[in-house]
Amino acid sequence: MTMAVTQQYFGSTIHFVVLFSIIFSASPGVSSFHIPSSAVTGTSTSRSIQLFSSNPEITPPPPPKSDIPNPISLIVKSEQSDRQNDLMLGEDAGMYNFTNEKWGALGEAGWFTFFAAVATILTAVAVLWIYPPTGYGDDFVAFLENDIAHGNPHLVTLAFGIIFPIVHSGLASLRPLGEKIVGARFWRVIFAFPSLCLAYSWIVYFIAHAHDGVQFY
Repeated sequence: MTMAVTQQYFGSTIHFVVLFSIIFSASPGVSSFHIPSSAVTGTSTSRSIQLFSSNPEITPPPPPKSDIPNPISLIVKSEQSDRQNDLMLGEDAGMYNFTNEKWGALGEAGWFTFFAAVATILTAVAVLWIYPPTGYGDDFVAFLENDIAHGNPHLVTLAFGIIFPIVHSGLASLRPLGEKIVGARFWRVIFAFPSLCLAYSWIVYFIAHAHDGVQFY
């Protein structure tokens, strides 16, 4: 009786050892293994053990397409919009395609002319408005403080809030007339210069006097 139990236990142990050795040593493409049963039970009958099946010809389905556009594609190229109900007034200034961009020569429509114009405007703002020995920015702020607001920083900030939109929006509304007189490019310089000057003085003054007046917190 003891000998029979020992032989049965020994045979089961050999069976599991052979089974696990085949599983861990088999390649992923093998779908079935044939183990001679004589290696376990001593008979000549073969048994087939079905394992994992992996067919390399079957490809997974493509992921579902998302309606959300790729942010990188929005940077390099504008997306077409539905303008069926648009009044089609004004210019389409928002269209952009990186493949259509070019450096170009000075005076032509290109990045070289753009950087030259920006450098010219910023230089003019720095020399004629920001730099104290040559600029008029401090004189303008002093005029608002002493002659208009009489030392009240709240009224100075309010004056900036009234003057800036009048100048900025007013010059924008005069664009059709101004471009006929001086041209489109020179009018953009006229439009940008006072807006940048007033914006700079307004922001600097607000930061310098942010804690004036009554503290509520």
